[in-house]
Amino acid sequence: MATLELIDLQKRFGEVTAVQHIDFTVADGEFLCILGPSGCGKSTALRMIAGFEEPTAGDILIDGISVVGMAANQRPTAMVFQKYTLWPHMRVYDNIAFGLRLRKLTRAQIAEKVQGSLELVGLPTYGKRFPSQLSGGEQQRVALARALVLEPKILLLDEPFSSLDALLRVRLREELHRIQRKTRITAIFVTHDQEEALSLADRIAVMSKGNVEQLAQPSTIYASPQTLFVADFIGTMNVLQATQRDDQLWFGTEDRYSLPAPADVPYQGAVSIAIRPEDLALAVPGELGAWSGEIEQVIDLGHYRKALLRVESLGTLKVYLTKSRDFREGEILQVQPVRYLVYRENHTPVEVHRTAGVAVL
Repeated sequence: MATLELIDLQKRFGEVTAVQHIDFTVADGEFLCILGPSGCGKSTALRMIAGFEEPTAGDILIDGISVVGMAANQRPTAMVFQKYTLWPHMRVYDNIAFGLRLRKLTRAQIAEKVQGSLELVGLPTYGKRFPSQLSGGEQQRVALARALVLEPKILLLDEPFSSLDALLRVRLREELHRIQRKTRITAIFVTHDQEEALSLADRIAVMSKGNVEQLAQPSTIYASPQTLFVADFIGTMNVLQATQRDDQLWFGTEDRYSLPAPADVPYQGAVSIAIRPEDLALAVPGELGAWSGEIEQVIDLGHYRKALLRVESLGTLKVYLTKSRDFREGEILQVQPVRYLVYRENHTPVEVHRTAGVAVL
C-alpha cells in the first residue's frame, strides 16, 4: 500500500506546543498505534497526516512524496472518526457511495465497490438501511466501510471505538485487525486505551506532552519501557523512589529495604525502581530480604487475582496472586522482587533479575 514518514513534525497553537519534533517511519502494511493520555498531541499528529491541520514545521511524506500543503481530499488517506459522522438522511449504500460519486465512477463500478466494502465489514445486507436503524457498532462499521471503499493508501483512525461499550469495543477491534490483515493497508490508529494498542498494533508510539517517549513493538513497550512515564502508563506498575549507594538501592522509611543495584556503571544518587505486579513473587517464609505485608484488598479479575499489599514504611504494592488457593484481607504475605527496572537520571534504564526463594502453593 504505502509508507509514511514524519520528519521533525511540529504543531503550535499560539503559545501552546501540541506536537514537538516527531520523527518516525511507518512501513508498508504496518499497523501503528499512537497511544497516550488526553492532551498529549496524538490526535493533532493524526489530523496533520490527514490534512485537517497544517504543521508549524516539519514534513509528512507518503511513499516519499511530501503531502504538506496538499488538501485533505487530495491526499491518499481516509479517516475514521470517534463519532460516526454518517448522513442521517442517506441510506447506508448512499453514505458509502458518496465519495465514489464525487470521483465520477459509473453506477456499476460504485455498486460493485460498495457491496465489496459492506461484505468486508460484515454487513452485506445493510445497504438499504438508514443510520438510525443501526446500532452504534454497526454505524462504526459503516464508517469504516466508507473509508475503505475509497481504497486509500493509508487508513487513519481517531479513537473510533471509544464511545462503544467494552464488549463491543473488543469485538470491533478484533474485526478491524482481521480487515487490516486481509487488505494489508497501512493503518495509523490513535487511542488512549493501552489494551487496545497492545492487542492491535505491530508497533506502538507512546506520546506524552507532544513527544514520542518510545516507539517499539508491544512486547518491548511492556517489558522494557524506556522512560518512567512509559513504565507507569503501560500496564500496572509499582514505582518506588530509592537512593543508590555503591552496589545497593536503599528505599523505604529510613532505608529499611534494599535491592542489588545494576552492575553496569558506577552511580550514586536518586533512582526510581519499577516493579510489575507479576514480578513480585511470593517468598518462602523466613526468606532473607523478603518484604512482609498485610493484604488490604483482593480483587478477582477472572483469570488471576490482584492484591493490594500494605508493606510497613513502603506503602501499598500491587501484587498478582495465583488462583490455586484463597487469599483473604488481613492475611500476612511475604513477597520478593524477582525482576525490576532501575531508572537513573540521564541513563538508559537497566533491568535487574534476581534469584529468590519462591513459595510453592
